[in-house]
Amino acid sequence: MKILQSAWLIILMAVIVCSNAVAQQEKALATAQSPTVSNTLVGKVICGYQAWFQCYGDGSPMQKWFGWANGSYRDSTVRPRAGFLSFDIFPDISDYSPSSLFQTGFQNLGDGRPTKLFSSWRDEVIDKHFSWMQAYGIDGIAFQNFTVGSSDLVYKQNHDSESVRIKRAAEKYGRIFYVMYDISTLDASQFDSLKTDWANKQAGVLHLTSSPQYATQNGKPVVAIWGFGFTDRVGTPSQCLNVINWFKSQGCYVVGGVPAYWRTGNNDSKQGFDSVYKSFDMISPWTVGRFADTSGADNYAQNILVPDLQYCQENGMDYQPVMFPGFSWSNWNGGPQNQIPRNRGEFLWRQFRNMKQAGVQSMYVAMFDEYNEGTAILKGADSYYEIPTDQYFVTSSADGTYLSSDFYMRLVGKIIRVQNNLDPLTAHVTIPYSEGPWYFRTSFEQKYDAQPNWISTPDPSSIPTNVSSASCAPVQENPRLGQYALKISGTVTSTAEAFYYFKVFDVNIPVLPTSNLTFYIFPKDSLARHISVDLYMTDGSNLRDAGATDNAGVSMHPGTGRGQLNTWNKTSCNIGSWLNGKTIKRIMVAYDNISPPGNFTGYVDDISIYAGAADTATMSIENSSISAPKGFQLSQNYPNPFNPSTTISYQLPTNCLVVLKVFDVLGREIRTLVNERQSPGFHSVRFDAVNLPSGVYFYRLQAGTYHDTKKLLLLK
Repeated sequence: MKILQSAWLIILMAVIVCSNAVAQQEKALATAQSPTVSNTLVGKVICGYQAWFQCYGDGSPMQKWFGWANGSYRDSTVRPRAGFLSFDIFPDISDYSPSSLFQTGFQNLGDGRPTKLFSSWRDEVIDKHFSWMQAYGIDGIAFQNFTVGSSDLVYKQNHDSESVRIKRAAEKYGRIFYVMYDISTLDASQFDSLKTDWANKQAGVLHLTSSPQYATQNGKPVVAIWGFGFTDRVGTPSQCLNVINWFKSQGCYVVGGVPAYWRTGNNDSKQGFDSVYKSFDMISPWTVGRFADTSGADNYAQNILVPDLQYCQENGMDYQPVMFPGFSWSNWNGGPQNQIPRNRGEFLWRQFRNMKQAGVQSMYVAMFDEYNEGTAILKGADSYYEIPTDQYFVTSSADGTYLSSDFYMRLVGKIIRVQNNLDPLTAHVTIPYSEGPWYFRTSFEQKYDAQPNWISTPDPSSIPTNVSSASCAPVQENPRLGQYALKISGTVTSTAEAFYYFKVFDVNIPVLPTSNLTFYIFPKDSLARHISVDLYMTDGSNLRDAGATDNAGVSMHPGTGRGQLNTWNKTSCNIGSWLNGKTIKRIMVAYDNISPPGNFTGYVDDISIYAGAADTATMSIENSSISAPKGFQLSQNYPNPFNPSTTISYQLPTNCLVVLKVFDVLGREIRTLVNERQSPGFHSVRFDAVNLPSGVYFYRLQAGTYHDTKKLLLLK
């Protein structure tokens, strides 16, 4: 949260997927972890936690936007919007309930959903965050406290209320927590406010230290103080020592959030603070921004971290070095976009690996929910689909490889398992880039989406035949969404069979029974109708020869041809029906046809692989009325959220076979509501969900060759 903190003074759909898939993933993860973490601090990996994100209308005492942007008191019009914001990572909002989300002034997300943000004030939000900590095996948090000495008593009241919510959630999910005071907003005359707040509020009225999950060490409650000794922070050695010694007199174990160069007293550290640093029970040097890549992390470990650890051991202090996944604050402070790239988790992993090899016992991750400075490990937008279309944000896939929104929580969970010697230490990140339900998706948007690993390169599984001048590359023209699309062109040189299979993406994606491939093609000419997406598997097989058909019954072999000219055409295929149990190694784009010689030009966009109900991968950006035959209509009038019993209605243009099924978000069929030939006209069917748990469901209607999928939110 803190880097050159002088800038700190500047800050101060409606669709939920509170889904069964997420719940089941979390439940599975949670059962693999210890249900309750012991409350001792040494040996733990702790995350910094802000919980300072407020939205106008959330019911909090602040009654304004805060954290996301510095709004005005009781003014609903001053809300986050393009150019008026203070955060660089947009959160993945899919898992929050509608009551915890609030409309911003940004344009819609890339997938068409309204752009909303969560409020940390809501119990459901803090509860969800701690449930994720448990599910991913994260030990606990240090709760940041900037409110001491503040003249804004409303902000102070707000923060104290959240302390109680955090205590409740920590106890519910067996995580540890402790108070961290940040002196960044104080002058030295206000240092006594830390003492008053601790005695009269945190340990007094709020009784935080009475919680069995409040962190302790050597039988003492933990309190951290961040900021003493920094060159841009106030306080003389005697003033700082006075505060530290007071907390020790209260029986506290005191952690010092100190400059990276505390031991040598240079760079970011004042000189003459040796006595201050030695008075702490634990030293936690701040490293965010002190290096920017893996070689910098190695250099820091060799020259700073290892000597720090030795110094602490010689002087009877515990050591808690800080690691961070990356850094960016361009939206807030005008710095470079994606200033310190995350490098697909390798940057964070290298820092951890260096600490583990050095013998470090305790570690601190900056930060859990720090979207402002781009250090958050909490779920963030995975791609262009999940950010506003009118504002730059860092996504989890910003480095050109698709990473799921929860990747960094999973990575920290892996770090903790390795730290606890439950898994071996490896040289590089070994966890999957995604564990679903999204396994891959890209709109080819630079800075946001997965980018091709190869440009205009033939796949080694197929020798190009009778095609010259072949090209396959993202271009800034004719996009379906955003600004980019993949352009494929070439020249057929023979009347014999002509084909060219391009390797485009290098992936490692397991195929499940519910796996779906979805993409769009835009043929500029009749030959380009034979451009399609193909998959190459680790066993040497491929999608085109598997006998697969799309959801309209058309063969997935490019030679079949698909789509109308000069418009975007969607293809969806339940690849799990043909490739279940296999692993996708490469995503290919191909031209394959027998035709007279000629040129072909087409575009591909919005490729996704999703495990769940058929066609859900792009449902939020679909408008079924565009491609539906005249007289076909799905009811938009059913209640959503819906009660345990609702009626689904639809209109048929012709006599046709109708299949109406309901799925959960893992793609498992829950009910078949209709499976019969029906006459033209309006029809309706009752969906009885009395015995179903709350969550998100999908109903899929297949009428003849046309199909569509709608989302239903069940709340009880």
